[in-house]
Amino acid sequence: MQDYHTLSQSFLQQKQFLGYRYKTEEIILKEIVTFLNERDITKEVTEEYARMNRNRHSNTIARNMGVLREFCKYLKTQGVPCYQIPKKIYPQNHKNYTPYIFSHQEIKTIYQNLEDSLKGYHYSYYQKLAYPLIIKTLYQTGMRLGEVLSIQKQDYLIEDCCFHLKNTKNNQERLVFLSDTLKQEMNFFLHKFQHQWEKESLIFSISSSTIEQYFYKVLKLSHIPRRENSPRVHNLRQTFVVHKIEEYVNAGKDVNVILPILQKHLGHQSLEALSYYFHLTKDILTDIRQISEEKFHGIIPEVNHEEF
Repeated sequence: MQDYHTLSQSFLQQKQFLGYRYKTEEIILKEIVTFLNERDITKEVTEEYARMNRNRHSNTIARNMGVLREFCKYLKTQGVPCYQIPKKIYPQNHKNYTPYIFSHQEIKTIYQNLEDSLKGYHYSYYQKLAYPLIIKTLYQTGMRLGEVLSIQKQDYLIEDCCFHLKNTKNNQERLVFLSDTLKQEMNFFLHKFQHQWEKESLIFSISSSTIEQYFYKVLKLSHIPRRENSPRVHNLRQTFVVHKIEEYVNAGKDVNVILPILQKHLGHQSLEALSYYFHLTKDILTDIRQISEEKFHGIIPEVNHEEF
């Protein structure tokens, strides 16, 4: 019998040593190890795992099978016999996704309705200040919702007017600077509730689902219709990117200058990763792939709050 638990821990350590976060994959791997229960990984056992929960989305099954495939690849290097499922079986269906980009007028309307959407409900004073501030932070910094909600008081560097983000996606430790208006609102909020925070406590003790529901109320009040999964909270991050590029282009500045800055600011590992966040038009960029990363020689300048 194989000790898959010990082998899976070694596998995770190897992946993380190579720079992969492997957080979701770690959860999936625990499920796989529990399912195997020390059985040999044969073709029949592999197919049985794939059929374990038929109610799962096909992409979820494909993702889980991908983790099992990688694990089997590792097991073979350790001399453990196993069946490694081919990549062509259970492929993920990657759909082309065009992010919803809010217009400047829509953002203006959203801002006007941030407080109005709270009327008629029994919200505390803390919530009435926190909810709008979170939405403003998302749009004005381009941060992910999870990053904003995981900020601790000690992560806010008041003198430098920035957040010091550490454990983020892609393990990209970075500084996110605040505009003067956002800094004033953040300082006011912290001052109002400073008595309830310890040094290592979260600034916003709110769940992501709560903010998403609040944002949908704001959208409804702003007469911005929802279609399938858009617009959504994450589109504020994508809108931030596009509006920054528009700002640079309209000012007659070289867009190549802002790309490495945006890469650092957003916490991406490559310039090409930015392409996902662009609702590209001919007026902004024709093809981000034309911009060679070799031009920057891997040197990404520190983000300067004056740039934003």
